[in-house]
Amino acid sequence: MICELCGSKQAVYDSEIEGSLMKVCEDCSKFGKSSRSKKINIVIKEKRIEDNEPVFVFMNGYGAIVKRAREKLGLKQEEMAKRLNEKESLLHQIESEHIKPNVDLARKLERELRIKILEEIKDDKSNSKPNLTQSRSLTFGDFINRR
Repeated sequence: MICELCGSKQAVYDSEIEGSLMKVCEDCSKFGKSSRSKKINIVIKEKRIEDNEPVFVFMNGYGAIVKRAREKLGLKQEEMAKRLNEKESLLHQIESEHIKPNVDLARKLERELRIKILEEIKDDKSNSKPNLTQSRSLTFGDFINRR
């Protein structure tokens, strides 16, 4: 498990930082109250992406595409939501791009509205698996300046 504060090292301590219990590395443990004598047990689970599992990305402006297609069919959000068997508020959030639908719902939208909002990313390297350890998500450390 990586440090929840800086994201660059292995988290080995439980530390209370501004009222939140976080798993942090030794360097970041100085920012909060830490039990230095007590290391946490580390269990690393890596999600592997199968070679044949497709990866999808949403097209830019997917919300506007959905909205234009719905309006072109003369449907209100309420009517479209009933067709999809989803809530109207969910459709509103998708059209305003506050959320991205899951792949199944995106496919439903594509079929119902006869549009394309998902693009499949194909790996040019036929026999190589993607290196998941190099890509990482943002951490609190990405937003703060350390001295």
